[in-house]
Amino acid sequence: MKRSIKILAIGNSFSIDAMEYLWHVLHAGGVEEVVLGDLFIGGCPVDLHAQNIKDNAHTYIYLKNTDGVWHQTPDQSLTDGLLDEAWDIITLQQASHDSGLPETYARQGEVIDYVNTHKRSPDAKIFWHMTWAYQGDSTHPAFPRYGCDQVAMYQSIMSAVRSEILPNPAYVGIIPVGMVIQHLRATPLGDTLTRDGFHLSLDHGRYAAALTWAQTLCGMDPDTVDWVPNGCEHIRKDLPYIRGAVKDAISHPFFDKTY
Repeated sequence: MKRSIKILAIGNSFSIDAMEYLWHVLHAGGVEEVVLGDLFIGGCPVDLHAQNIKDNAHTYIYLKNTDGVWHQTPDQSLTDGLLDEAWDIITLQQASHDSGLPETYARQGEVIDYVNTHKRSPDAKIFWHMTWAYQGDSTHPAFPRYGCDQVAMYQSIMSAVRSEILPNPAYVGIIPVGMVIQHLRATPLGDTLTRDGFHLSLDHGRYAAALTWAQTLCGMDPDTVDWVPNGCEHIRKDLPYIRGAVKDAISHPFFDKTY
């Protein structure tokens, strides 16, 4: 188990969902020094990150967590976040509405090249954060792109990851939150893991995402984490489902690859 970890996400509201409880989960699992950063623009797709690099746009809210509390600084650039720490891990992701459309991944190379050029630590590893399909009754305006069909959206995301991410040697690995959420939907929890049809629920959804990041990035065994968020004690009875979904997704052959 790593004793310290510094993780930066280049993301959007789905990275906020995934990282909300990550500091506490990592700390509870034995990581003594945890530094998290999140360069955030709501709904930001890969091509906008690439354009922001070209324009040196100071349009990000930079969220940082070193003690269990998130602090935010507005009007930041990608460079500001990249240079703030010698990050161990830097994550990229697609906007949810584009996540199952392979043609929208075309400019990821520009972002990867910029990250590799400007990261402070030459050993920093790049991971892809695979996001989740919308809830079956979601009213998100982009859901019709997938026929308002959760399974179709999930399969499209999986297909895009296969074609656009897995073959790219720049990525050390994939954080399979989308798989974990889909696995959980097949448990007695059902299709209840979002709070508005697309953002993760504040209890089970965000907690499952944090466990997925912790196991993927630090090798943390989900069974060793007993911490749950304040006001979410009801999660405890469902921990076997959450832990099982995390372990099943990460061991799935879809992600077999020699790095």
